[in-house]
Amino acid sequence: MNTISKISAVAVLAVTLWSCGPSRVTVSAQPEAPYYVRPVAPHPGWIWVGDDYYWRGGRYEYRHGYWAAPRPNHVYVQGRWEHRGNGYYWHRGGWR
Repeated sequence: MNTISKISAVAVLAVTLWSCGPSRVTVSAQPEAPYYVRPVAPHPGWIWVGDDYYWRGGRYEYRHGYWAAPRPNHVYVQGRWEHRGNGYYWHRGGWR
């Protein structure tokens, strides 16, 4: 029983630390997205999964978007910057 308690405590700690992770890192200014030409959709009806930002090395790093096949009963919500009193942070996009 003691082993199960320890494993549970480690799991709770890991989830807590992960939920406080870099998705909530605030920066003073939004990074500028580089200019590039969006490629043509490979198939009719495909969805553009928008550009994204990841926190790495003490800064937000930009990643180009890509085309994806539609998912039944889902819609893709684009990522966006949110302004707060002390700066900006990135809300990642995803299928909902």
